[in-house]
Amino acid sequence: MSENEKLLVVKDLVTTFATPGGPLPAVGGVSFDLDQNETLGIVGESGSGKTVLSRTIMGLQPRTNVTVSGSALLNGFEVVGASERAKRQIWGTDVAMVFQDPMTSLNPVMRIGKQIDESLRVRHGMSRSSAKHRAIELLELVGIPSPQQRYSAYPGQLSGGMRQRVVIAIALAGSPKLLMADEPTTGLDVTIQAQILNLLDELKERLKMSVILVTHDLGVVATRTSRIIVMYAGRIVEMGTTRDVFQDHRMPYTRALLESSPKVASPSHTRLVTIPGRPPNLLKLAAGCSFAPRCAYATDRCRQERPELQPAGDPGHLFACWNPLPTTRGATPQ
Repeated sequence: MSENEKLLVVKDLVTTFATPGGPLPAVGGVSFDLDQNETLGIVGESGSGKTVLSRTIMGLQPRTNVTVSGSALLNGFEVVGASERAKRQIWGTDVAMVFQDPMTSLNPVMRIGKQIDESLRVRHGMSRSSAKHRAIELLELVGIPSPQQRYSAYPGQLSGGMRQRVVIAIALAGSPKLLMADEPTTGLDVTIQAQILNLLDELKERLKMSVILVTHDLGVVATRTSRIIVMYAGRIVEMGTTRDVFQDHRMPYTRALLESSPKVASPSHTRLVTIPGRPPNLLKLAAGCSFAPRCAYATDRCRQERPELQPAGDPGHLFACWNPLPTTRGATPQ
């Protein structure tokens, strides 16, 4: 598929924050693309840059003390360098986001229905009655019971899972081509997590939209994505099909993430495996591989020279490592 047929093409995207300690490169030269009707997973520890990357693609970075370069071409629209007025034309219709915490995403003193109505009336010019009718349809679409009654409820009257469904309904109000889901199941119990993820899968197929699923949990993306990007210290360290990343991963950091995930087959009270050390200080990045201080395979070259992405063999499978893992070993999605 050519670049012109891609829904999203990101090239050498850099997001740098100005801080009292100096420039902080939260995203350091990221490149990837996204097909129509594809689900892409972006995974990594807290501080790896995955959330900043998703917000930069949407054009939601702060107005001051931040510099963005590179390119993020979304459905033919260049987000980088676009004015706020121009970006408002794509928010909701071309791209929408489901944020991590539904309680802070919703206005606690505004009824649920009004919060959905607002985008429908502003973006689609609907009348009050038409917007209400469509809002109730959206609440029903995302599985809210008794949608007509919930239309008049306040966020505090709903459970965490129902609030997240409302956030998804608001995101879908403009029929976006791309839905960004930033840790959409954080803080929810495992049963509700599964319901929300199943809902996103169902809506993706029904509405024929693409989804970028941002998470720290590889288990979340194991069976719900076609490709995965693994980020560390603001950069992509491995990407490929979901099968490649799980079964033939080459980057030690990817292996560490997999091993630190809870296993269903493990006996009760089994201690979780942790990644030794701490994530790097982005204000003081070393010249070599950022993962080298925590990596058991690191050599002097790893500490002195930063590896770039290189092909692993299978088409589209790339990794950044001087001492890659063997291809015959890997983890199986749980």
